[in-house]
Amino acid sequence: AGLKELFDVDLKNLKKLAELLDKFDPKTDGADRDWVSIYEESERLLYLEIDYLNEADNAERFARDFADVRYVRVPEFYREVSTPRVLTMEFVDSFKLTDIAQVEEKGLDKELLAKRTADAFLRQIIETGYFHCDPHPGNLCVNDSGQLVYYDFGMMDELKPNVRSGFRKFCTALFAGGPTVNDAELAKNAKVLVDGVEEAGVLARGADRLAVEKLARYFMRTFKDKQLGKEGKNVKETVGTDLQTLTENNVFRFPSTFTFIFRSFASVDGIGKGLDPTYDIGKLAQPFVEKFTDAQKGYTSPVAKSFDIFRKATGLNTKDVETAVTSPRKIQYIEETLRAMESGSLKIRVRSLENEKALERMALTQDRTEKVLLASILLNVAGAASRPIVSAAGLVGFAAMAFQAFVANGKVKKFDKTQAKFVQTKFVDGTAPKD
Repeated sequence: AGLKELFDVDLKNLKKLAELLDKFDPKTDGADRDWVSIYEESERLLYLEIDYLNEADNAERFARDFADVRYVRVPEFYREVSTPRVLTMEFVDSFKLTDIAQVEEKGLDKELLAKRTADAFLRQIIETGYFHCDPHPGNLCVNDSGQLVYYDFGMMDELKPNVRSGFRKFCTALFAGGPTVNDAELAKNAKVLVDGVEEAGVLARGADRLAVEKLARYFMRTFKDKQLGKEGKNVKETVGTDLQTLTENNVFRFPSTFTFIFRSFASVDGIGKGLDPTYDIGKLAQPFVEKFTDAQKGYTSPVAKSFDIFRKATGLNTKDVETAVTSPRKIQYIEETLRAMESGSLKIRVRSLENEKALERMALTQDRTEKVLLASILLNVAGAASRPIVSAAGLVGFAAMAFQAFVANGKVKKFDKTQAKFVQTKFVDGTAPKD
């Protein structure tokens, strides 16, 4: 049997497994994975991988994406002697990036090679949205000139427009301001980051934005601290209650394309760390994303960027002029809000996650108490009944209620155990809750 026939059999079995996972995945980590969609994306790419003319198309597109990058090399393909089952391509003399001895023997800069692997990966994910799904050491090599040589373009994927746009927003917000960004600017960036993950389909529509933005601020500050070499705060102590609520509501989604992004990242990260022990793609991404953001804003040179910063600092820009013009309307809005507060017509919606959890536990405890009470009543009926049939019915009812009371008690214990995992002991002002 050929590859297609083998794929047909194996994928048929895998689809049944994906359907079972969709039904029984407990999703305890808060991510709502669509296993069938992940299976379908994998199936699509696997069938494309055995079509060699499709691989030639992929390689030529990849080469066009990197046409202006001199350190990336893509072999040429000879279509006149290629078919869907036979692929003829240029021979490029190269060796694996994991062959450190040969890298050193050729006198190549290992740190530079590591940086190039990161930059090439980031260009695919952030700029072009078209990426190599399987850049393992056999598919990502280096030649004597220090060029990265890519092979095997059978498994390529492209980010959907919404995922691409959302991921760009995410990266721009995450790296904006650098490692020393102040809290006010970070809070503004956190809102943009949440917009990005929502647009990319990672965050469910209608999720608690306040809790998500608070979580985003925590992770962004932790990421910035890591860039500076500082140790971050404990997530459960800082945003435990919000994290628990978001996890239980399964507000996070896992787009199928991300499976291959993570796979590609893992391969590139492993190669980079093999070349340079201090390799950190988070740090290497900072200058890359800043350069990309400058290009998106239309800066043609460092001078143009500096002039734009000067305009913002002095108020000589359209946005600040618009702010000055619209300020009277904003003051009027504040006055109207204050008058509404005075008249009692203003309604404010607040959410107390701690009270919600207390009410949830109260409901579970009440359910347990009711079942214990009913079990006791049925047991008394069974003991006091003079007729055997009534006594037997009472015992059956008692057994059923006792079992349900046992299950309800288990739910209360599970709730308490979960609460203990997400106890928040540190708050925004840095103080601990009082007893």
